[in-house]
Amino acid sequence: MKKILLISFEYPTGRSYCGGVGQIVEQSRDALLAMGYETYVLISSGFARKDPVKLLFADGSLKRYPSLGAFLRDYDWCNFGYIIHHFVNWTTELKKIAVQKRRKPKIIYHFHSILRREKESGFRTLNHFLYNQEKMIELADRVVCPSAYEYDNFIRYFPSFIDKVVVIENTIEAFGADKNKIEEIRARHKVRNNDIVSLYVGRLERIKGAHILLKEAPKILKAHAHLKLFFVGRSLEKDLYKRLLRLCGQFPKQFFYKKYLDKNELFQYYYLSDIYINSSLSESFSLSTHESALCNSALLLNRLPALEKFKDAALFFDANSGDFSEKYEVLIRNHVLRSKLSGKASAIANKFIDNNRFRDNLYKLLNSFSAEAKI
Repeated sequence: MKKILLISFEYPTGRSYCGGVGQIVEQSRDALLAMGYETYVLISSGFARKDPVKLLFADGSLKRYPSLGAFLRDYDWCNFGYIIHHFVNWTTELKKIAVQKRRKPKIIYHFHSILRREKESGFRTLNHFLYNQEKMIELADRVVCPSAYEYDNFIRYFPSFIDKVVVIENTIEAFGADKNKIEEIRARHKVRNNDIVSLYVGRLERIKGAHILLKEAPKILKAHAHLKLFFVGRSLEKDLYKRLLRLCGQFPKQFFYKKYLDKNELFQYYYLSDIYINSSLSESFSLSTHESALCNSALLLNRLPALEKFKDAALFFDANSGDFSEKYEVLIRNHVLRSKLSGKASAIANKFIDNNRFRDNLYKLLNSFSAEAKI
């Protein structure tokens, strides 16, 4: 059957928050539509049958339902040939499919990070989310992981499900530089030719390392009047948000906060940026790091296994040793080093795009079910 249902807790349907999960859902939808599949996206931030949902149709129209139950009155799960689940875990509902005797959709669980790994690292992962992720792995016909790094973790945590898992490495949607738009941004924020522009893109929470940057920013901004720091991302932790607002008030000509930028505009900030900061404490892939590298930013990264591909093309700090400010200072002061690192990072990001087979691998995954049926 050529009908596919993608399920996500986020999706880019207007000027609202959309992180990496929503972007990969969008890329998946575009790829599936191009393959000829009638593709729908079910969007909900809740787990209960009573929670409201939105349904994005193949033609781009959007319908709102007051609950999952209302959606299921119009669309039985078995109306679809495949259900590809991105993090929102309706395990109770999807388990009902297994006991039905009629034709059943194949269930694919596309995870974006292993939540047990994050919890064991000390991060505040929602318990019911964590619990249901492992249930989803158990009930899915296939499990998709976003990187070789998370594949290694999956094998370590879930060795009994090794036959289910495949790697489909994340992909990037790139936008070209718009000189007029970049000049508009420069004028709006009074960015002069000799200014150094740095950029952070990510949720305002500790797992993304936002507290590291916010703590060190006052000292660095005071020392470098020609530094402009742009912070882009949704606020999730009140104490960090208050600290961010204080910085906006304290450095109105240097520190700028954007809750949301659509992807095209975000890329213009990437192109404007001299230094991209990824202070995250946990990453499976990091779309924003690849995107900023593609746009010739010098990378300042926390030393994480998922970012190992940039080991010779970035300046790394260790969040545990407190050397963030020192490394940031080096990049601010050293134009030659910034240029050298940005060139190397850009080459790595371009090679990644050239070699990426996201669409092909998605096609192979769906075809694998047909091949099994013939055996």
